[in-house]
Amino acid sequence: MKNPQINWEEIYRANQKPITNAEGIITGYGPVQSYYVLYEDRTDDKTFAANSNLNIQLTENSAFDGGITFRNLKAHHFQHLLDLLGGEYFMDIDAFYSGNQAQSDLRNPNRQVKVGDYYGYNYNLLATTVDAFTQFKFNYKKTEFYLSQSYSVSDYQREGLYQNGIYQTTSLGKSQKVNFENFGFKGGFAYKISGRRWLFFNGMYLTRAPSLRNTFSNSRLNNAIVNGIENENISSAEGNYVYRSPTLKIRTTLYYSLIKNTTKTSFFYAEGIFDKGAGYNNTDAFVSQTLTNLDKKNIGTELSFEYQISATLKTSLSAAYGHYSYSSNPNVSITNDANAAKTNAQATFDFGESRLKNYKQPGMPQQAYSLGLEYRDPKFWWLGANINYLTDNYIDVSPIARTNRFYINSKNGLAFPEATEERANELLRQEKFNPVSLLNVTGGKSWRVFGKYVGFFASINNVFDSYYKTGGFEQARNANFRALNQDVSSGTPSFGPKYFYGYGRTYFVNLSITL
Repeated sequence: MKNPQINWEEIYRANQKPITNAEGIITGYGPVQSYYVLYEDRTDDKTFAANSNLNIQLTENSAFDGGITFRNLKAHHFQHLLDLLGGEYFMDIDAFYSGNQAQSDLRNPNRQVKVGDYYGYNYNLLATTVDAFTQFKFNYKKTEFYLSQSYSVSDYQREGLYQNGIYQTTSLGKSQKVNFENFGFKGGFAYKISGRRWLFFNGMYLTRAPSLRNTFSNSRLNNAIVNGIENENISSAEGNYVYRSPTLKIRTTLYYSLIKNTTKTSFFYAEGIFDKGAGYNNTDAFVSQTLTNLDKKNIGTELSFEYQISATLKTSLSAAYGHYSYSSNPNVSITNDANAAKTNAQATFDFGESRLKNYKQPGMPQQAYSLGLEYRDPKFWWLGANINYLTDNYIDVSPIARTNRFYINSKNGLAFPEATEERANELLRQEKFNPVSLLNVTGGKSWRVFGKYVGFFASINNVFDSYYKTGGFEQARNANFRALNQDVSSGTPSFGPKYFYGYGRTYFVNLSITL
């Protein structure tokens, strides 16, 4: 690359010291302490699972299914050094802190880390879950329906393998166990209008344990459990119409779901986030942010259509139109690790509600359309093409920028005078990504050779090499209105949104032999 984003030569030179001759002329470089390294945030999972199922035909028209599953998970999370980039060792200390607070493990202070070592953070997340379900099915000439129930028990626990210098008493060893009990009900009904036409209806209500990761507010450093964490509640319903004939297949779906009491944890460095003087002197900090009581609502419709034009040619069409939004204003709490080790200093702060209601959920296009054509030759080769159109994809917004605290000047506790409603709406408008069209082509052929089947398959995705955003998030570095306004007004913001991009043109080839 002519203009790489990373200057590797300068990084290697920074990790080495100059070697000079008797005249003081630099003749080379030798390894010293690395200031830049290559590492990975890694998780190694070990899972044990066992299950048992029971199936009984009760009568000619009814049946019973039941089962129980046991799962035990040990997820090892750690920072793993991959490359010293020319240096000799790396110091396992946090440069943002000093003294004991800078140590990741007080039992091994000022440790010199080499390639392959763990450092920074090192802990296990332990989970034991038991799931049980029952289901009754009834089948008659024109109708089918079922009723099912589920029950589960989950135990979560963190096991710290390092004694962190900030959380000296709450980082090493096992946390208390967190227990969640959950239940659910599901039912469905199908009606045969004719041999080709069906109606399906399904409904569900269940509670679900929060994710293991979101149960602990800062699992990398301590055993703290999110305050007030609750089970998620999920309600959903859907209706389907299906038509099938030898040449035409149609399926339409309407659906609705509501997910309540979701918890979400994230980490970032924020500037101007705290009021000066309330037990801490710096208004900037690396913090963990926890959202609780976050609700999500998903409503949409889907259509799939397939038509056999001739014996060799088939076309298909699919469409999905949805509205996926936040349906509550969750509570935001911020934890400042720098305050945790101070005597009588507050570490967790309640920032109140974040006005996320009616913002769109990120990470997915809310509209998607696909048109395909496929040709299958009698001589056992085929070729297909699909054109896909994706739109209504939105960025992940910053919750802290939607709190009342965002508009307060941390230096004097007063609202920023330039924080008008009009300007706030401009700065906090959720970014909508441009729609994208993608062409994918697939093809293949099969042969029978000496009594064996040989198959060839190939595909080209994104044929036109389109460049597009798949997602992203607003940075929370500018933690107050003035900082964000000045950064955006500069025209070249230092802490603008971060984006994820889709792959360009990709190829796949597969050759198979069936004996």
